[in-house]
Amino acid sequence: MNSPNPTSEIMCPRQDIAAYIDGELNPRDELNLEMHLARCLMCTSELNEQKKLLCFLDGAMLEKNEIEVPVNFTKIVVANAQGKVSGLRQPQERFRALFVCACLFFLVLLSLGNETQTVVKTFINFSEQILAVSGFVWHFVYDFAFGTAIILRSVSSQLLFNSGASIAFLIILFLFSIVFLSKLLFRFNRG
Repeated sequence: MNSPNPTSEIMCPRQDIAAYIDGELNPRDELNLEMHLARCLMCTSELNEQKKLLCFLDGAMLEKNEIEVPVNFTKIVVANAQGKVSGLRQPQERFRALFVCACLFFLVLLSLGNETQTVVKTFINFSEQILAVSGFVWHFVYDFAFGTAIILRSVSSQLLFNSGASIAFLIILFLFSIVFLSKLLFRFNRG
């Protein structure tokens, strides 16, 4: 009965243990959790570990081992920080910053523990929805531009090739470009 099996691990209310310690459970849930703790050694040990952690943190917060800093400490820190800004533009510093960010990311993943899968699934679902909306916007813009290009092409072909004025304009433009080119070549040969 006290040996853990896969079904009891799934049924264990692990997230309720922290709420139980903080006193955030309603009386019915609190009674259910206490009954579960009476039968489950794994949850009882986790409850004891969380209580030990809270006692340790409370003890660490009560210690008053503060370090005395000099009066002009902030001026010294600001002067050193401004003097060392040039190092941030070097490739080594960028790699170090990327490495620190990656370490912090993995630390956050480790601190989430069993909730990592939930957070990752939520992030993946959010990303899928963002990609779906951006795909819809992209297809809308693409289809609108494609339709506009087709309409403008058909309208311009009707105006350009079916009217006498447009053909006359093209002939005049062609003759003007020939005259201009001949003058340009004449000046180039004289120079």
